[in-house]
Amino acid sequence: METHTPSDSLRRHMLAVEACMRTYAEQNGEDAELWGITGLLHDFDYEQHPDEHPLWGMNLLEQMGTDPLIVRAIASHYPEKTGTAPQSALERHLFACDELSGFITAVTYVRPSRDIHEVEVKSVLKKLKTPAFAAGVNREDVHNGAALIGMPLEDHIANCILAMRAAAEPLGLAGSPAST
Repeated sequence: METHTPSDSLRRHMLAVEACMRTYAEQNGEDAELWGITGLLHDFDYEQHPDEHPLWGMNLLEQMGTDPLIVRAIASHYPEKTGTAPQSALERHLFACDELSGFITAVTYVRPSRDIHEVEVKSVLKKLKTPAFAAGVNREDVHNGAALIGMPLEDHIANCILAMRAAAEPLGLAGSPAST
């Protein structure tokens, strides 16, 4: 991941998706390592190969002998480009966690404390209704992701917040001193 992902912000995004995926795997009795690695690798090629993402990364992972379940899940997180719709629980959860984790990060960053422990579900829901806020986040994907995993959006947001709180330090979401 680090070889192909130079920016801390994208690394942190992938770590956030990993945290959410591990949490869901544990809740659902799935393989937390498989789910976590899938979340960690899903965007590793985005910065260096944005026009070919995720196809370039999928090809590299296949050449490296990566578990085909991981490669297919990565394809399914970008169905518009790959034609692979999320089907398995792994794939549906990756799709569900990707956009939402980025959005929760954005909500955390606008708090003066930059501390995810202060972010509440209602704050995330309110910001989702503001199209200008984190405009690059696809709201339809956020809503569709919750539906794909058969969970009310509020519950999905709560799960992702809790997962990201547990990883707050490496995500850069543990708070920072107020600006002077």
